[in-house]
Amino acid sequence: MYGEIIKKIRKNKGYTQKEVYTGVVSKTFYSDFEAGKYSVEITKFQELINNLGISYEEFEYFRKQNTINEEKLLENQIDVLYKNGKFEELYELYERYHKHQNTEMRHLAMNAYLLVLITNANFYKFSREPFNEILSELENAKMWTLREIKLSKLILLSISENDKDEAEQLYKRILSELKKYKEFNSKLYCEEVGDLHFNRIQSLLMINDIERARETLSVYNELINPSDNLHLLVQLEFINNLVGLYLDFFSSQSKMKALLDTLNLIPSSESKFYTIIFQIHQEKARNYYERYK
Repeated sequence: MYGEIIKKIRKNKGYTQKEVYTGVVSKTFYSDFEAGKYSVEITKFQELINNLGISYEEFEYFRKQNTINEEKLLENQIDVLYKNGKFEELYELYERYHKHQNTEMRHLAMNAYLLVLITNANFYKFSREPFNEILSELENAKMWTLREIKLSKLILLSISENDKDEAEQLYKRILSELKKYKEFNSKLYCEEVGDLHFNRIQSLLMINDIERARETLSVYNELINPSDNLHLLVQLEFINNLVGLYLDFFSSQSKMKALLDTLNLIPSSESKFYTIIFQIHQEKARNYYERYK
């Protein structure tokens, strides 16, 4: 979609393709980019819009103006269904849209599938086969943009205990892909790295690798504690309590319920999200604690 928007801006300004791609990418690659066949890494994208004579903020304005209503509606629908535990309906959205001709619609469908997989994969119609298809698509992508990174963070929550090495490689790949955003947008980088560690810790807890989860939590604390981002600080407090459930269940359970009660005073999709995660881990953490205390 980014390529299509660049094409619209270029034509509206009366620029040729050559004026935009020269010194940045090849003619063939640029034509394919405008046609929506390829993504382009962030540094090269910045050079392309520089050649167009617009800022990133201007591009974002044009992008938002061109956002397809169907995509926004589907994104909102997925969010509502997930927060309300409608997993079968989420899976039906995946089945309906995963072969859509629009790339963004297909990726939203993948998101719906992965949300079912990490939360409730046991209802009667579920299949893990799409998981392998999503992995294959990511592996075949010539480069990752935020869209692929966000999908990968969900996949990280879905990898089984038998695939620890694969999970470690994916975690490192996401970290590597995120580095290119550090200088470009430090706020975005901080939020994405925070979400990555949030997911990584959950995945380690799910496979009972508690020691590695504690190590990752230590890194997460170092990254986020200096931040003044309220969302990340709340997320950090939640994940500290989540790890605590496995180490000292009853004490951490009280702290977790107090935190959720506070968050629920201002009902939001965020508080429902945390409640779902707590419910996923609560019984598992108790069993682990009682077994190994």
